[in-house]
Amino acid sequence: MRTIISFMMAVCVIFAFFAFSATANGGSENKTIQVTDDRGRTIEVPYPCERIVFLVENAMNTMYAVDGADNISGIGDIWMPEQREPLFKAIDPNFDSKVRISKEGGMVNMETLAKADPQLVVLWSADWDDDVTQAIEENLNVPTYGVFIDSTSDLQRQAEVFGQIIDREKRAAEVVNIMKLYEKKVTDDTSTIPQEEKPKVYWMWGDILGTAGLKSTANELIEKAGGVNVMQLWTNETRTLEHPTLNLETLVQLNPDVIYMWFNTNLDPEDIVNGKDFEGWKDINAVKNGRVYEVENPLIFDFHTPRYPLALMIMAKDINPDKFQDLDLDAEIDNMFVDLYQVHYPGFEAASGSA
Repeated sequence: MRTIISFMMAVCVIFAFFAFSATANGGSENKTIQVTDDRGRTIEVPYPCERIVFLVENAMNTMYAVDGADNISGIGDIWMPEQREPLFKAIDPNFDSKVRISKEGGMVNMETLAKADPQLVVLWSADWDDDVTQAIEENLNVPTYGVFIDSTSDLQRQAEVFGQIIDREKRAAEVVNIMKLYEKKVTDDTSTIPQEEKPKVYWMWGDILGTAGLKSTANELIEKAGGVNVMQLWTNETRTLEHPTLNLETLVQLNPDVIYMWFNTNLDPEDIVNGKDFEGWKDINAVKNGRVYEVENPLIFDFHTPRYPLALMIMAKDINPDKFQDLDLDAEIDNMFVDLYQVHYPGFEAASGSA
């Protein structure tokens, strides 16, 4: 299915170029452009698109990176706002004036969404006809752009599309190049690691036995960081899902060398290594050797944003420490924030020479 959608997307990009040439360059007062979202769905939006509502925060990070602060008219829920809003306020002086759109029972508040007067709504969605998409398009007659990230190439394409719809193609190309350059700081080394020397990695989501399937961004991170996702060794057909679930017996049999935990306020690596609730894990190599790591800062380790190379660097340094003992994470993090957002990290003070 993903292959078919990818083919459809490639074809639609070709059509989008001609549609753009016929409308935006044709002298019409109502210029539009066609783009294809992550669902393989082609939509037509005003060009340049001036009022965009982001109901999915990670994609908003991309819009900020391509210099689209002034094109954001509304914002949905923000996870861990105490951590993220200082960044957004530093790079967007008008952040507090954006319309804030809430959800009620899983459905977007249409009244507040309408106040943002959107020309486009960006939301997390894998289905063309999900309830929120239908409600927005039927009630407000506004196109929706569905975001569903399961590879780093999706993030690069997202930057290109966002730059295209707001007339910032040059900056979008710069952002894509930034992502690729920072990624190479890891992959140039990990690509030379023999397969038999790569540690087996179990990615642990918050549901503990829910993990990263073979068609997921987390799986790609593991591989590029020089590891092997233990799902490669599982024969169950669900291993290809983005978020498959296994049982403890299977996990023990897969015997990962490393356990990598997503940020968890209720659980620490120490709990897994020595906690009574995890006595059934004691024979797993990662537990016996104390190689359990947790994502400590999800703002930095946000691999569904253009900052994904920072997550890659952190993981590579954890699972292949000998290869990356000289990698200065603090410097790399600061440099990437400057390159993407023209602010330093931590503190978010403006970088020298930025507007």
